[in-house]
Amino acid sequence: MDLSRKIKAGILIAATLALTGCGSVNIGYVDGSKVMNEAPQIKSIMDEGAKKIEEIQQEAAALQDNTEMTDEERSKAQSDIQRKLIGVNQAYATQLQHKINETLAGIAQEKKLDVVIDSSESQPVVFEGGVDVTAELIQKLQ
Repeated sequence: MDLSRKIKAGILIAATLALTGCGSVNIGYVDGSKVMNEAPQIKSIMDEGAKKIEEIQQEAAALQDNTEMTDEERSKAQSDIQRKLIGVNQAYATQLQHKINETLAGIAQEKKLDVVIDSSESQPVVFEGGVDVTAELIQKLQ
């Protein structure tokens, strides 16, 4: 985990402590990479996005083979394809983030968690305590 992520987690916990009057804070954590690899809804969204990107890349390859285009037309077409790629990436990234956030918000409410952070098994942010909601998130994203 990079340092900025640890700092953000620390700030988030400190802010939560301040807001709750220094009482106990219920922290949940999730292994985001595990969710991305194992949650069927997430994998489905990622596969759909990858398929769209592949279609656009095939369009770009066909563009390269078109010998009837002028350099100006080819340049404009390449810019259009690049915009499409960026748009598809943003759309699917937003869709993934929304699905995960919406589901996590429900879990946090059910478990009365004040904070849910990303704490992977390989680079944990939460070393002791907290509630691991990874399995529940994956289950709800079936």
